Amino acid sequence: MKTKGGTFVRNTTLVAAILAAPISGFAGTLQVSPINIEAIAPLSTSTVTLTNLEGKGVINSQVRVFKWTIVNGQEKLSPTKDVVASPPALVIKEGGNATVRIVRLLKSSATTEETYRLLVDEIPSAPTKGTQAVAFAVRHNIPVFFTPAGLTSKLNWSAKITKGGVSVSATNAGQRHARLASLQIVGNGETDSFNNGLAGYVLAGGSNAWTIKSKAIKSGSSIKIMAKGNDGPIEATVQVQ
Repeated sequence: MKTKGGTFVRNTTLVAAILAAPISGFAGTLQVSPINIEAIAPLSTSTVTLTNLEGKGVINSQVRVFKWTIVNGQEKLSPTKDVVASPPALVIKEGGNATVRIVRLLKSSATTEETYRLLVDEIPSAPTKGTQAVAFAVRHNIPVFFTPAGLTSKLNWSAKITKGGVSVSATNAGQRHARLASLQIVGNGETDSFNNGLAGYVLAGGSNAWTIKSKAIKSGSSIKIMAKGNDGPIEATVQVQ
């Protein structure tokens, strides 16, 4: 089988982002752990640890929680009062760390999976007179799930030829999110891969799509879709429309 590295273009992306903002002064290195939060009911709280690694000074951070949805393949963050981060702002000393609590304020336990995003922003220090260094504003964008026990995802796949190549879509008919990594398709003797990392999420009741630039796959042909999911390996065979 001939293997060819393809290029996937995701319709939506909400992964940890690095936002460069040139200013004077130094910045620490902010690390957030874990990078995926899932609280199984009846749990209503979780925590993340913020660490100032190899810093040359303190780190000022802002922490916020937003409701997370995916509508028609477009990801959206909306203000929410149902889940909060405490404390919402903090200062981390060089080489130190701090704990942030993620608290679900609703009194009743979750009956369906609830999806949020935790944004952790490093706020660069004010410019220091006479310094020529460059500081970087860093944003960590972390998925947060409050999930009843025993839920699973159920993906239904489809594929079609588009102007950009082949569009592969997944609709989640299950009750739990699907986290996809190492997404690839096999067809006409070729294997086209996105990469070995995170491809994205398909939330419960939602859908997501990816486009691969491939000339080998034609309308009417069959392709195999493979990925690593949070509920186990994923493999499906579909006919390209």
